[in-house]
Amino acid sequence: MSAGRLRGRYAIHFGGVACGEERWSLERSADGEVATGEQVTRAPFPFPSTLEWRARTDRDARLAALEVRWRVGERVVEARHGADGERWRVRIEHQGHVREQEGDYPARAHVVLGSHLFHTFVFRTLVLEPGAEHTAPMLAVGPPWLAVDPGRLVLRCTEARPIETPLGVRDARRIEVVDPARGRAEAFAAWIDADDIVLASHEGEGDARPWMTLVELDRD
Repeated sequence: MSAGRLRGRYAIHFGGVACGEERWSLERSADGEVATGEQVTRAPFPFPSTLEWRARTDRDARLAALEVRWRVGERVVEARHGADGERWRVRIEHQGHVREQEGDYPARAHVVLGSHLFHTFVFRTLVLEPGAEHTAPMLAVGPPWLAVDPGRLVLRCTEARPIETPLGVRDARRIEVVDPARGRAEAFAAWIDADDIVLASHEGEGDARPWMTLVELDRD
């Protein structure tokens, strides 16, 4: 992807049932990328809520900073994450209370949130052609406390072919993503385009239950 801006919208599903959407933007410059997003979910999603985030990467596609705000009813949790060399630091605020967390941020580690833009950051650091397999440390961020949960990403590219999407036929590669410690229940498969943007994803290892589908994409 050359310098410029992308804007998109994902339709979100849970258990194969439509339950919300995510609107996002991604802007690239010579210094890295800045991504923003707002994810709004409703039942049957387990925690109907609004998740807002802003992330910044360096020129090597390594996440440097992340701000997250999660709102469920009247409850609001906010977190600021940032890299300090090979350390990752977090400050979390909730109802006047503050907690902090820090830990290792190895050179090969990736930070992921429940948005496919973070998976795009991961994909851009790897060569993903059919037969390729990669393993890397992961810092997973998510509700309810927006803290970091260390893990490991295993990514496999299983095939490449044109697929039908709401945006028309697109050349795509299929990537299976799993954290062995979390088991197959949290695995997913994603079809990605030439810019490593996720076109569609599915819960589990097969393609039977949709998770997120790209329904809008604009380029500036």
